[in-house]
Amino acid sequence: MRMEEQLIRLVTEWSGEIPVSITPMSFGHTNQVFAAVFAHRELIIRTNTEPEVLAYTGNNLSILARLGLPVPAVLAVDLTKKQVPWAYMILEKIPGQDLRDELAAMSREQMRVLAGQIISFQHQAAKLPEGKGYGWVPIGRPGPYASWSEIIERDYDRHLPHILDDIDQELIGRLASIKEHYEPYFKRVRPICFLDDVTIKNVIVRDGELQGIVDFDWVCYGDPLYMIGLTQTAVVSDIGPAGMPYIEELCTQWGADADQLAVIDFYSMVHALQFIGFHKKNGSDPERKRLRSFLIDKIVNMPIKPHEPK
Repeated sequence: MRMEEQLIRLVTEWSGEIPVSITPMSFGHTNQVFAAVFAHRELIIRTNTEPEVLAYTGNNLSILARLGLPVPAVLAVDLTKKQVPWAYMILEKIPGQDLRDELAAMSREQMRVLAGQIISFQHQAAKLPEGKGYGWVPIGRPGPYASWSEIIERDYDRHLPHILDDIDQELIGRLASIKEHYEPYFKRVRPICFLDDVTIKNVIVRDGELQGIVDFDWVCYGDPLYMIGLTQTAVVSDIGPAGMPYIEELCTQWGADADQLAVIDFYSMVHALQFIGFHKKNGSDPERKRLRSFLIDKIVNMPIKPHEPK
C-alpha cells in the first residue's frame, strides 16, 4: 500500500472523516510532512521511520506554548510503528505559508512588526535554563558539543571545500583570518537556548502577518545570533534584495551593535559555504551566483581589526 493510501486510512480512522486530499509539503529535510485537507479544516501529519526524531517534539511544543509562543497544537502521536511502518504526529494546521513565499511582497512596516515578534520569541526561549553542552537537541537535553567554537569549526571545515574552486586563495585566507579573529568571542558564548530555524521557513505568514511558527523537533544551545545569520543567508539565496530590509529589522530589534553585526555577517558567510554546496549539487546557478557575490563582498569588507566583540 502506498504511503498516501496509508495516511488516508490512518486519518480517516482517527478522525472519522475521509480527507479530501493528502499532499506532500515542499519543505521537510528530516521528516516527511503532509497536509491533510478535510471539508472544514486542515491538518499536518509529520512522519519519520525513526521514532526518536519525534520523541521530544510534543514536549518541546508544550514548553514553547507555555512561554506564549504561537506553536501548533498536537492532536495525536504514535511512535510505536504498529499501525503504520513509521512514527507519526498529527498537528493543527496554521493557516498561511512560509515567510519565503510572502517576504518580497511585504511592506517595511510588516517586516518590522514580524522581526519584533521573532526576536521576542528568541528572548522568551533564552529564559529557559542554559544547556548542558552546545548544539541541536530537544529542550533540556544535553548538547553534544563542549563549546560553541567547536560547532563553528565543524561547520567551517565541513563546508569550506564547496568554494575552493570558486574563490581565489587570497580571499579564502582572509576568511580564515576573520574566523580566527572571532574565535575568542565563540569561546565565550554561553549555551543559551534559541530557536535555530525560524528563518524564512517555519515562520507562517498570511497577508504579511504572522500566524505561527512550526517545526520544533529540537532547539539549539549556543549563540542566538546564529539564527539571524542563517536568515540573512537564506534571504540572499532565495529572495534577494527585496528581502534584505527584514534582516535589517531583525538586527535592529535585537539591538545589535557593530560587533554583533559583524558576527552575524560571519555566521552568514559560514552558512553561505553550505548553501553554495547545496546549490552546486542541485544545479541552482542563480542562487549560487548570488551567494558567491555576497560571500566575496562580506569577506572583502569585513572589519576584523577595530575591536573584539563584547
